[in-house]
Amino acid sequence: MRKSWALLVLGLTVLFCSTVLSVSFAGSNAPEGYRNVKLGMTKPQILEILKKDPGSDSFEELGDEIGEIIRNDNLFRFAAYKFDPNGALVEIDLQMREILGRDKVLEIFNAQYGLNISATKKFVGANRAIEVQDNRLVIKVASDNPKRSAKSGE
Repeated sequence: MRKSWALLVLGLTVLFCSTVLSVSFAGSNAPEGYRNVKLGMTKPQILEILKKDPGSDSFEELGDEIGEIIRNDNLFRFAAYKFDPNGALVEIDLQMREILGRDKVLEIFNAQYGLNISATKKFVGANRAIEVQDNRLVIKVASDNPKRSAKSGE
């Protein structure tokens, strides 16, 4: 009886610890950008990366953005890199390939990074958020300002 009780407690402890670890590491593989372009980089840094990348032959500065036609990627066909007034990259807007469809693109993307993003569920990490907007996947700097809740009456 004592031995079975001890094994039960040990089994529950192991189960609890593995659950806590899997939750704490969920999303730790979430991307900080797209390919070699990371949030927080400056426009000159990104232009230099795009010039050197053999797969980035079609890009253009568009005011406060850089637009790129993506080749050699099965998930995305266009990227828009958006900057804040200080010149730091704060958002990467990736348009999904229509031929696969949004659900299939998200399924593959989630499998690559161990995420569970959907049209109604986003990832929010310590310094970034990843969400779906229509047929686009948006990776952006997480807002420090909490949103007002309509329920709280603030």
